[in-house]
Formats: sequence, structure tokens, C-alpha cells
Amino acid sequence: MRALFLFFLFVLGLLSSFFVTSEKAYAQQSNKVINDSLVQNLSCRTLNVDNIYRAIRADAFAESRNMPVRNWPFRSGLATIAGCWALSSTQRMVSYMARYNTPDNRRMDQRVPRILDMVRRSKLEAKIGGNNHDYPNNNSQQQPFISRDLSFYTVFPVPEGSLYESSKDYQNGLWNGLMRGYEQEFNGQRVSRNFKDEIEANQASHFFRASNITLAMGSGARAGGTNVITAQQLMKNLDGKRLTLINLRAGRTAQHVVMVKSYQKLSARTIAFTVYDSNNPSQDATVYFSTNAQQFYAPDIVGRFVLENETRALGVYIVDEGERTQLEAAMLAHYKVLCR
Repeated sequence: MRALFLFFLFVLGLLSSFFVTSEKAYAQQSNKVINDSLVQNLSCRTLNVDNIYRAIRADAFAESRNMPVRNWPFRSGLATIAGCWALSSTQRMVSYMARYNTPDNRRMDQRVPRILDMVRRSKLEAKIGGNNHDYPNNNSQQQPFISRDLSFYTVFPVPEGSLYESSKDYQNGLWNGLMRGYEQEFNGQRVSRNFKDEIEANQASHFFRASNITLAMGSGARAGGTNVITAQQLMKNLDGKRLTLINLRAGRTAQHVVMVKSYQKLSARTIAFTVYDSNNPSQDATVYFSTNAQQFYAPDIVGRFVLENETRALGVYIVDEGERTQLEAAMLAHYKVLCR
């Protein structure tokens, strides 16, 4: 009995030593400060989502890091739509997940599949028996796969300073790898997966949602009081480096989604919001808010998707705020690893 008691004390001592050592190691590690293409002087000691946002560099979302691809129209079912919503959503994902000037020695087939899942916002799996009632996200009886919502996102390296720079290397550049894509096999059938196909799937899932009916109610501008609330929410998000998607409604069937990056008060009467516009990705555009008229305007943007009256007031809707949650979780997980 005495021997058993002594053995118990020995084990307890070992465990105590382990935990003390671990705590000391963590205390030493927490002194780390992280710098990369997204953040500057991020302290491991106070690591959390809010502090990651606070550490984001002023130039992290520069227009030179916009994806080098222009919006395009395509058929989805019986409708012809374009990819602005999916491209804006993907640009936000890339803005937070890409780490530029970071080496990556993996083969392209080890790099591309995961990123394309994040572009699609879902993972494909082989269809095994059952019917479409068993697979609510599957929209075709002929497809040999089912689509599952992506459960988590991951940070990925880009050896060059931007995706545009990577496009100059046809063989090894990540952007060209994404555009070429790869073939995934499901039950003996090969399915081509590439950036444009995944964007079109993403756009369809964003576009054909019952909740979007509110965007079609009305023909353009919204009430002034509603616009003031929207402008205030945008400024609050951007003060916290929260990239925000907005739908610009020029008319019932003339709508366009962009990603808001920052804002500037040009005067007591005008606020200028800088946005990524997939119709002109090489140069950021501007959405203006008039505090006097309490209305939003974006003549340059509207002029690219509406042929007349581009100076009209717009209905502006903040959309997909919930999408940031998984991106935040991915950033936090990434920096926790680096802080070890």
C-alpha cells in the first residue's frame, strides 16, 4: 500500500512538472510578435480575433492585390447571370487568407484543390445511392457528386507579392494553377474543376436564395433613414478592418455586388467608400454617400452595368456578414500555430 502511495506521488510530481514547464514555454512563446503580408506587429501575448484585425497593415487590401480576373456572364439553369457576388465574396476570402511573399514548395496539385474548395465555398463528395432529397445542396440528378458546405477555411501561401504577379509564371504561378484547375474523380467519372467553374457554382448558390427576395422589393434607392444606418454600419465595420459586401441596386433587375475596403470623409456632406469592383478589378472604385440627400451614388460603377442614368441614387444592402466568421476562425487558428 505504501509503495502504491509513493508511486502515486511520483506520477503527480511528473504531471505537475509537465504543466509548469508547459506554462513557462507558453509564457516565453507569447512574447512573439508576428509580421506577414496581412498583419504588422501582431502580439502573441494578446492574440484574439479583434487584435488580428487591429494589426492588419494599411496596405493589406491594396488594389494591386485584387484578383486579376474580370466579371463575366454565364448561363445558370434558364437564367443568364454574372459572377459579381461570388467574385466579391472570393476577393474577401483571398484578402484574409492569402499570405504573399511566402514560399511554397508543394506541387500544384497539392496547393490548388483546397483553395478551389474555398472559392466554391463547399466540398464535393462522390454521390453514393439515395436521391436528391438526401442531398439538399445538390442541384442536378446527373451530377456524380454532392456538395457539402465547407466546414473550415485555411490560410494559404503565395510566393509572389500578388496573384497578378503569380499570373506571370505560367507553369508555377498559383493564379495560373487555379485557372487551369484539375480533374476530380467521382464514381469513375472525371469532373473538371477550375477557378471559373467554382466561381459560377458559388454565384449560383448566392444568387438563387429565397432571402434575396427583399433585394427585388422596390426599384432602386432606399429611404434616407435606412441609408444613414447602412452608412454608419459600413464605417463601423471598416474602422475595424472588416471587409464588407454590399449589393448596389440601381433597379429591380440591375443589381451588382462589390466589396468595401475603406472610407474617407471628403467633407461634412460626402463620404467616399473605396470598393473592389469585379467589373474593373485592376482599379478600385468609389461609392459616395451624401449626408444631405441621405443617398448613395456610384456613377462610375453603375455606368459599367447600366447603360443610362448612371448618376441615379442606389439602394445599398449589406450582405453576407456571417461569411466572415469562418475566415476569422481560420486566421486565429493560423496565428495560434505561429505563436507556439
